[in-house]
Amino acid sequence: MLHFNPVYQKELRTTARSLRTYIIIFAFNGLLSLFGLFALYLTFEYQQNLGKNVQYSAILEIYSIITGVEFFLLMLVVPAVTAGAISGEKERQTLEILLTTRLTSGSIIRGKLLASISMMLILAFSSLPVIALVFSIGGITLRDLGEFMVLILETAIYLGSIGIFFSVLLKKSTSATVAAYGTVLLLSLGTFGGVWGIHFLTQMHLNHMAPDATAVMQADIGNWMLLLFVNPIATFLSILKGQAGTGRSLADLYGKFGNLSPGLNEHWFLLSAGIQIAISILLLLLSARILNPLKGNKGKSKHNKIK
Repeated sequence: MLHFNPVYQKELRTTARSLRTYIIIFAFNGLLSLFGLFALYLTFEYQQNLGKNVQYSAILEIYSIITGVEFFLLMLVVPAVTAGAISGEKERQTLEILLTTRLTSGSIIRGKLLASISMMLILAFSSLPVIALVFSIGGITLRDLGEFMVLILETAIYLGSIGIFFSVLLKKSTSATVAAYGTVLLLSLGTFGGVWGIHFLTQMHLNHMAPDATAVMQADIGNWMLLLFVNPIATFLSILKGQAGTGRSLADLYGKFGNLSPGLNEHWFLLSAGIQIAISILLLLLSARILNPLKGNKGKSKHNKIK
């Protein structure tokens, strides 16, 4: 008989009974549907009213818009859902009771994270009918949808582990939420800004070294481009380029900043996803250690006494 995490089971029951869950699902799919229908209108009806021919290649652009909106909403929802997972228990003064059970701190962390990921998967699967608007017309395959679902799962784990970490580290849900959003903002926009800043300073140095040069030397920031491996937006752009061809690859987007090897550019999604999952595992291990640093040792000492 399968053994399910008790914390996960409890969180699922609470989520299923909460009105907040249905409001989130309705708002999520409502916004996604509005963007999808508006994009379809601009592509077909509006173009025909102007007397222009419908370009069916624009269907892929619709797919990019819908998946982009869904990914953006995911980045907004995940930190808010996970940041209050443990800090909420602290505020309700139920964490101490939870820690006195036979559950390890790692089991508590995994249960909270699994509940949050399940919520994200519910949102992702509930949005499939909206994405199917594009799929029914053509241009997108089942493999593309599968890859996008894998991206959603990986990003949910990555951002969820950040929210869980700050939820364990801080006492208030508000502080944990602000810290989680700040970290996500730093990883997404901050790394883009960092790459641009390093290129700007390198270019200034080159101009200072050769101010009278007739040919303008282009700065190459080299391996600093690898900072974008931790950027979830860069990961999304890499998979979008391979699927729809409408997203600009990192080599095109930052070609003037440096030279990306073809291997890195081709396998960017796998490499960045692997690094982000590794960071997630590290954050979850740290969260379990911070939550109750003695519980694991107590279990080991009891086991040694029995021996």
